[in-house]
Amino acid sequence: MSSDRARALLLIADDVGENRIREFQLLSEAGGYEVINTVIQRRRPDTRYYLGIGKLSEVESLIDSFKPDVVITYHQLNPIQYVNLERRLRTRVMDRVLLILEIFGRRAGSKEAKLQIELTRLRLEIPRVREFIRLAKMGEQIGFYGGGEYAIEAYYRYMMRRIAHIRRELNAIKRRRESLVIRRKDYGLPQVALTGYTSAGKTTLFNRLTKENKYVDGKPFATLDTYSRLVNFNGVNAILTDTIGFIDDIPPLLIESFYATIAEVLNADLILFMLDVSDDYQEFSRKFVSSAKIFNDLGISRTSVLPILNKIDLTNGIDITDKLNLVESEFSNYVIISAKAGIGIDDLKNAIRSRLEPLIISKKRVR
Repeated sequence: MSSDRARALLLIADDVGENRIREFQLLSEAGGYEVINTVIQRRRPDTRYYLGIGKLSEVESLIDSFKPDVVITYHQLNPIQYVNLERRLRTRVMDRVLLILEIFGRRAGSKEAKLQIELTRLRLEIPRVREFIRLAKMGEQIGFYGGGEYAIEAYYRYMMRRIAHIRRELNAIKRRRESLVIRRKDYGLPQVALTGYTSAGKTTLFNRLTKENKYVDGKPFATLDTYSRLVNFNGVNAILTDTIGFIDDIPPLLIESFYATIAEVLNADLILFMLDVSDDYQEFSRKFVSSAKIFNDLGISRTSVLPILNKIDLTNGIDITDKLNLVESEFSNYVIISAKAGIGIDDLKNAIRSRLEPLIISKKRVR
């Protein structure tokens, strides 16, 4: 039975490890692609073609055999690599960053999220278009999808105008969001943000705590827009917000363009840091370290973060001690739960209440 999904050939340069390879494949599937093969080169990317000439010949043979609709690279491509690969392979080429943007585009609901995605895509495309223009002025054929020199220059001018317009719209939305945060704080309600590595179970926990039925599919980036609800944590009311998940090797540009989503984390009184404790130790450690780095990059204090070790029902407990030791090396306490099975939810509510109560008392004294 044939699939109606577009067929993708994945390329990976450098030894990124089996877990990242699997995550790349899952991302591709989440983007709606059928992965037909994954070609791995165990050395750093080539500056001209991403892969070395030998591996590139292997890819050409696979393209002749399987006729993929797209070739996707793990690393972000520079403009020269893009142009050279499309010329050589005569196939649409994209990188993992653009793949993630495609996933975002499929799942974005709000005007803000759609504008952020378009802005990031345009900013990523500008260097590539500049390279096309440079080659066109030299009289060269400018790639698999290239138009004429004047058409590309007209498109470049359109991109610059569109970027300026989107930034104005996003700034207006950001001001409205900031005023909303201020109004919430004026009501005296603490802000709690759900975050962590993608697919850790954030939305499943959000649904259990809020009695909502938000979309859950177990694939990366099921949540894109922030989503807030009032929740009672065993006697303490707070606004709980579900946020976008973290992922490894995301360029700063992607984080910057989704500032409004991450701002929910920056403005929170308490951050619930979700971790999948059912992962093997190597994978658990990779995701923990990657998420902790993002907290550092955002300037978030460890004292405002409460780790939640989710999916305890899916682990046999053999290697959990090493995982707990890793968490304890960065954080003073944590909660173990299963959001799906309902294990430890009351303990979690009590832990959140104990963290929020001093903040509420402090705010009352200020008033």
